[in-house]
Formats: sequence, C-alpha cells, structure tokens
Amino acid sequence: MPRPTRAELDAEIVEAAAALFSAQGYLGTSVQEIADRVGYSKTGLLHRFPSKERLLGAVLRGPLTEFTALRATWAALSERPERRSRAAADLVDLALRHRWGLALLFNSGLPVLPDALGGLIGAEEVGGDHRAETLAALADPDDLESVVRAHLAVTGLASTVAVLQDVPARELREPLLRAFHDAAGIPVRGEDSP
Repeated sequence: MPRPTRAELDAEIVEAAAALFSAQGYLGTSVQEIADRVGYSKTGLLHRFPSKERLLGAVLRGPLTEFTALRATWAALSERPERRSRAAADLVDLALRHRWGLALLFNSGLPVLPDALGGLIGAEEVGGDHRAETLAALADPDDLESVVRAHLAVTGLASTVAVLQDVPARELREPLLRAFHDAAGIPVRGEDSP
C-alpha cells in the first residue's frame, strides 16, 4: 500500500478535528485527542498544524469560503421562491461536501475566536452571522412559522449529514433534499409556489 501524501494526511487530521470539535465543542477538544484519533503524537500533529486555532481554521476554510460565495449567489436572486429553492439545494450540497464542518458552523455558535480565525481564513468569511444569513435566504422574515421551519431545517441538516457520515453523498442527496424542502416548508419545483 502506498504511503499517504501530505495532503491526504492533512485531510485525515482536519476530518478528525472537525468530528471532535462538532461532537465535543472546540473548547472541549484537546490537541492530544485529535492526535490520538489519527494515530499521531501530539508533537507530530503540531508539526503539521502548529495550534488548535490553525486546525479550526483548516476545518472551516472550505465551508466558509463556499458559503460566502453562496450568499452572493442567493443575494442576486430577486424572486423569493427561486432563492429559497436554490438556497436549499446549495445548502444540501454544501453539507454533503463538508459534513462535520457544516455541523460545526451551524450548531456550535461560531465564530469561535473570531480575531484568530479572521487571520487564518479571511476576515470576510468569518464575519457575519451565518445562521441569520441562511435563514434570510430560506424564510419569509415576516412569517414566524417560516423562520422556525427554516431554522429547524438548517440545524437538522447539519446534524443529519454528520450522523450519516458513512452514507455516500450520491445516495443521501435526494432524500436529504426532499426532507430539507419539507422541513423548511419550501415547495419542490413543480409544486405550487406560495
């Protein structure tokens, strides 16, 4: 069996850190626990990622960068039904690409250590209220039920993709998208729009 590449090793460490941060919280996870999860010494792990903050930055870099681009896409859509449907599909796809990262982003009260993260990821991605911006794309702000349903859908999405980590994305996408539309109260395309 060939030796893993540097990128593969780093990805394994980032995935382990994301899973532990999501399950135990950032503050509740030690570097030693992450090292143990991947079979590294703490010193070896810190050689690759010099601090726990750097690990958090690596965990969140992908989802935050993609989420920033999605926000711009949603803002450009003027019609609410189109924006809601597009945001739902985009969030499901983002969740499937970054399962633990999205759970951490939406369920853990991020940003954690925003000053440190801004330097590691980029201030634009760290800034803002990700949950509020997502809800604005999915819900009618004048309809409390719509806001509640959107919040439950986003929180449930983040938790579900993390729990169903072993289910391949190609099998999970369609049932997840249907359930997300249903939970958020978003008509599936082809159904009557509100």
